[in-house]
Amino acid sequence: MDEIIENRKKSEVLAEKINELSYGDFISHEEIASLIEEDYPSNKYTSTIAKAKKLLLKKHNKTLECVIGDGYRIIRPGDFVQQSLKHYKRGFNEMGKGYDILEHAPIKDMSKEEIETYRRVHDRAITLQAAMKGASVELKTLGEKKHPMALENIRNN
Repeated sequence: MDEIIENRKKSEVLAEKINELSYGDFISHEEIASLIEEDYPSNKYTSTIAKAKKLLLKKHNKTLECVIGDGYRIIRPGDFVQQSLKHYKRGFNEMGKGYDILEHAPIKDMSKEEIETYRRVHDRAITLQAAMKGASVELKTLGEKKHPMALENIRNN
């Protein structure tokens, strides 16, 4: 095993091993730690997992979901949409935090130049915030199984 890992990156070895598994299969933290020869939990373990997930997705069209405290499960093809929506939601939440910081900025204590910069960013942030709210609702609606525009839900009169 040592010579395999020496000649290739640990993330590549892990991605190839996980690719051999089927959709829905589980791999424990202990199995992963043994395979990549890194302690769980550690920063090196976490970064190797992150790199392996990128390789797995881009090279093999597979992705993982964390089973907290136990390991990872390979996402079934039909669950890709819900998994992607989780990531979009996280991004929307982070953008909301940025917007809140701007909304509560102490403008009265800023210099004239800082206020000009603030206004330019704030104006764009308002537009972006509105677009993100709309996109969030749209993605959530489109991801529902009983979406009103799904072919099976459209009636011809």
